[in-house]
Amino acid sequence: MATKSKDRSADLDATPPVQDLAELVHYTPEEVAANRWLPYTARTLRDKANAREIPHSKAGGRITFRLAHIRETAEMGDIRPFIKPPKSA
Repeated sequence: MATKSKDRSADLDATPPVQDLAELVHYTPEEVAANRWLPYTARTLRDKANAREIPHSKAGGRITFRLAHIRETAEMGDIRPFIKPPKSA
């Protein structure tokens, strides 16, 4: 006798929390540049995305950026200080 599988229709109808939806929004290069989220123009964002220098999405053939892409690109410009080696005695 086959066992009945759990009804998954309730899982399919559940919507993710609001904070997770913001992570799914795709922004155009113009929106990213206009909001000054990154220090690049829309043209530079497109050029860097086409050269695969920065993370981006290309769903539907259009270059877009999610918040994760914007954060990762911003972190690419971070510079960490050198750790000075201790002076030998």
